[in-house]
Amino acid sequence: MIITNYSRLALILAALAIAGQLEAQVDLPAPESGTEDQTEAAPSPELTPEAPVQIRPDEGSPVAGTEVNAPQFDIGRHFHLSGSLNGGYDDNVNLIPGGSPSWYANPTGNVRYQFGSARLAMDLLTGGGVNYYFDHPDGRYYDPIIYLQFSLAYKVTPRLTINFSSSSAFQSQPELGTALSANFRLGNYFRSLNHLSADYKLSHRLTSVTGYALYALEYESPAASGHDRLQHAFSEQLRYLWMPTTTVSGEYRFSLNESQGAQGESTTQSLIAGLEQSFSPRFKASLHSGVQFRSQNGGDQTSPYVETSLQYELGSQGRTAQGQSAASTYIIWTNRYSIEESDQQQAAGRETFRTNLKLNYAITARISASLALIYSHGDNGTSNQISSGSLGGSSTETTFDITPSIRYAITQRCAVNAGYRYTKVDRGSGATALEPLQSVASYTRNRYFAGITISF
Repeated sequence: MIITNYSRLALILAALAIAGQLEAQVDLPAPESGTEDQTEAAPSPELTPEAPVQIRPDEGSPVAGTEVNAPQFDIGRHFHLSGSLNGGYDDNVNLIPGGSPSWYANPTGNVRYQFGSARLAMDLLTGGGVNYYFDHPDGRYYDPIIYLQFSLAYKVTPRLTINFSSSSAFQSQPELGTALSANFRLGNYFRSLNHLSADYKLSHRLTSVTGYALYALEYESPAASGHDRLQHAFSEQLRYLWMPTTTVSGEYRFSLNESQGAQGESTTQSLIAGLEQSFSPRFKASLHSGVQFRSQNGGDQTSPYVETSLQYELGSQGRTAQGQSAASTYIIWTNRYSIEESDQQQAAGRETFRTNLKLNYAITARISASLALIYSHGDNGTSNQISSGSLGGSSTETTFDITPSIRYAITQRCAVNAGYRYTKVDRGSGATALEPLQSVASYTRNRYFAGITISF
């Protein structure tokens, strides 16, 4: 299995979309009259509604854990460029028990390009930087950060819309907000989450969504190749606009999971019912629940599936020179209980509860406070069907990561920030038997930081 070839898919599709956007600036025919006001306005579940993009203040990368923003039609062109320089103190740069401390610097830059005509809409956010350590114990003085978030929507006909989204990154630090990463250091790695869907309106109330997703994880070091994963997921969903603000859905998912480790191949089938409610243009919530069936090496695993999301945006305190919110108040909260692929080579599926919270509060037009919270708790199964108790201890994993920070806008183009990040990863003693070749002991990390951001 060569994951790298698949992971280039997102970049290729993004390039094709940019090259062909001028050809798509053609107005669609006028919509049918009569009951058009009852047409489902909610976007595909593969893309979430537009929400603020929160950049992690201590290392200049997007906070993971939620899907890529849906692009907007009929907005013209918008281009935004920013750069930042952060620095601070990290008391555990190698993420091990009793790890070594170091001062660090973090220069980053990013570009965001948005385009929306009557038929084609796209949203591109890309950037990169480094975490440079002045006193790294292993002689590894910098960690790379390169990321790409991209979404595209194309109206083929008034009834048919094609959606594509991608979230990809090359980095060294574990990404604790997503299942597509180990929660301890294994060197540089590439991760990519890609979704492609076709939405077809069968009627003014009923919509079918046919989807395909590709998830890829590949580590640069051959010693960590046992953690490489590739997942193909296929889905079919029916969405019904029950009321103007309420949508109900039913969905079937089938995924094929390939691993370089001892897990080998596995399949997961899911039956999910959903309810999405729009309380106002600024307040939306959803609930999806069902059951999952996982099969691997002759062993079967069944688990409930529950996913909730809440998104609320109060408004903003002023605007920047680019027309964006200078300081806004919003909350994005997602929860999920499901079977995930374990990051331990000897483990099978991991039943995991995961919650991600992003909160920003505009105190004044210049001052805002933010909070990013990640929590997950998982119980690893074993690929040879031996109970975790016979391995000599619990095989649970608990992750807690919290980052409070404050931002002050000196001008519309320049702002300073300061904050603190605390991380705790608690791995049960049974994890040692599941992962004999890696250091899997629990650890904590404290990071203090401050920086400046300039935008154009």
